[in-house]
Amino acid sequence: MDFKPFSTSLMGSMPRSAELLDAKKSGNKEEFDKILLKDTKDVIKREEDSGIDVIVDGELSRDNYMSFVADKVDGVKLMSLAEVSALTEDEDSFDESVNNMDADETINNPIAVDRIDTNAVLDFEEIKRLKSLTDKPVKATLPSPYLLTRSMWLEEITGKVYEDRHELGADVVKLLSNEIHSLIDIGVDVIQIDDPILSEVVFAKAGSENTFF
Repeated sequence: MDFKPFSTSLMGSMPRSAELLDAKKSGNKEEFDKILLKDTKDVIKREEDSGIDVIVDGELSRDNYMSFVADKVDGVKLMSLAEVSALTEDEDSFDESVNNMDADETINNPIAVDRIDTNAVLDFEEIKRLKSLTDKPVKATLPSPYLLTRSMWLEEITGKVYEDRHELGADVVKLLSNEIHSLIDIGVDVIQIDDPILSEVVFAKAGSENTFF
């Protein structure tokens, strides 16, 4: 598809309504899906009314841009920093584990607790729903393989099922590659790869402190 110069699209997620969050907490999937559809339609209408060129669904079904994979992929579990701390032997080991994961103290982080299912579906169902709700070009959003690999690796757990982070990373790449091919097959127009720490990887100087999380 040809896009006009300076085509517009949302880069991040939209706020979730209190109604949707309550339905998520209740565990009532039928009610959650009903509210999710209503709120997604509202997000799409706001985008279309604002003249946005490439439409997203607002990621309303996700916990956040990265940890949602734990709901989608067998072998991945959401863990808090307290749970991570309980598995490490000392403070230095804990600090190293947190640094390796790029862990955020305010959210649970997806940890690979078993070999991950590289055929799992991430964004496919959301894009199918999105395409049924708008005639405009649509965009899928996925976390980068680097970000997922760093976040999902915890030596004390992941190291028991993967030889190292490189082996885990190879499976993460397979997972995302399979997802991207599926998205292309159903006619997605744009795929956004989220990696907020890429600039740190590229531009960080030796000995400098981390600037993300």
